[in-house]
Amino acid sequence: MSIDHLTAKQRSWLKSPIINVDDKHNKFFPFFSFFNKEFNPENHIVDVFPDCFSFHPCSLNIKKHIENLEETMLRASSDPFSSIVVLDTSIKNQVATSISHIHSFNKPVVKTLHRTINITTAKAELFAICCNINQAVANHNIKYIIVITDSLHITRRIFNSSTHLYQIHSTAISLELREFFSKDSQNHIEFWDCPSKQLWALHQIVDKETKNMISIPMFLCKSSWDFCKKSECNFILSQWKMTFQVSNSKGRNFLNLLSNDLLPIEPLCSKDGPWLLQSSHSNLLCTWASRAITNHAPIGEYRLRFFSLEIFSCPCGLYPIESRWYILHEYQRFNKYWNPRRDTLSHFSLFLQFNPSAFMFT
Repeated sequence: MSIDHLTAKQRSWLKSPIINVDDKHNKFFPFFSFFNKEFNPENHIVDVFPDCFSFHPCSLNIKKHIENLEETMLRASSDPFSSIVVLDTSIKNQVATSISHIHSFNKPVVKTLHRTINITTAKAELFAICCNINQAVANHNIKYIIVITDSLHITRRIFNSSTHLYQIHSTAISLELREFFSKDSQNHIEFWDCPSKQLWALHQIVDKETKNMISIPMFLCKSSWDFCKKSECNFILSQWKMTFQVSNSKGRNFLNLLSNDLLPIEPLCSKDGPWLLQSSHSNLLCTWASRAITNHAPIGEYRLRFFSLEIFSCPCGLYPIESRWYILHEYQRFNKYWNPRRDTLSHFSLFLQFNPSAFMFT
């Protein structure tokens, strides 16, 4: 019986340490194949076929990127030797759904659907890519494959020869591509980034299908190790966010900043989370930003809180208290950053870099 099903009275009867059987026997743990030939130093696919694959991430000019994607799509759709794979993955009710559309010249669109329970989006995406590449290369006339996804960072795992959680999937894809590249030196595969928010027509169709697909697991299923880790991290982060918002730990002086999508910045348990993304390259900038965000900087508000006998008025003489808001938005002394926005973390970081004397202890 699972611990979760025990009543309080039943728990009180247990005198010895207890272990949840669901946690102990209901997980798939990582499997690493250290001796697989795909990971031999002299056999890495990135070294053997360095010119047979390419990645096209989104650039700062997103409009130009989508235009290039459109041109590539039109050119490939009229080429009998090309195959285009558009795929998307989403998770609802712990069910990962991957839907793909395979477009080939003068042929109907081939639609594939894969569903599984209790795995991460990355693993589901790699599995779908493996199946689609397998289907694309089954046609011996195909020499050019285009994979369009909104998770380009996951596809880079295919060519990662180090030990990682998705080694089994990357090995399977690597074997397929090795065979594909070996057939003809002109064979090539491209991976294109297509963010869902751009609403590009072909990807939008697949994205809607995955998000509208509703599946409810009927039976208890095993969980992958990385899914369990992700679930635990999500629980810890949700608890932290709730505690941070409702308790007094946050304080009244914390500067609430937004992401580039104008959404609240969510904390992460991974290295260099969104709060550190803009300043982790410089210890000075990171310290500087931390002081400004917590309002623990050499300005009037800080002196009034901790050193009330010192002068806390604004040097310009317009305000009785030198405030953080005034420095960020109105103070003419700090107007070297042209953009009036200060509410996003990226704009805030640029403001600090353009005005090195703001919030800085001398």
